[in-house]
Amino acid sequence: MRKYEVMYILNPEAANLDELEGRLHKILEDNGGKIEKHGKWGIRTLEYPIKKKTKGYYGVLIVNTTSENIDEFVRISHIKQDVLRILVINTEKEKGYIQSTVYAKTEVKNDKPDRERKPGNKRQDYYRRNEQRVEGEEPRTTKPVEAKE
Repeated sequence: MRKYEVMYILNPEAANLDELEGRLHKILEDNGGKIEKHGKWGIRTLEYPIKKKTKGYYGVLIVNTTSENIDEFVRISHIKQDVLRILVINTEKEKGYIQSTVYAKTEVKNDKPDRERKPGNKRQDYYRRNEQRVEGEEPRTTKPVEAKE
């Protein structure tokens, strides 16, 4: 038995969310798994549409179960129409991973380091030239083409 963190996004317009959530939990419990923690995050706006839906109901589970049980859970959840997305993480394999069912509001301002300009990158050169024009530099001039007679 291993510990997994399971996150799922359900269609908020489903007939009965609690019943659907109960069915998903039952799949894990019937095959010998034990749900240690359950977090309900509620309905949130999705970053991009999934199956033409812009909102989703989020839930997180911390489960102690086998990999076969997780495979069955994934298989059945892909069949159900009201399950928009699932994510399963084997937390024993992840180093320094902290299991939590609580939504962490983190600030993601500088999550990517600044990239240095690589010489010969045409796209970066193009944008650099345009930035220079805006800053006051004269635009590049091209040599006039002579007409052939």
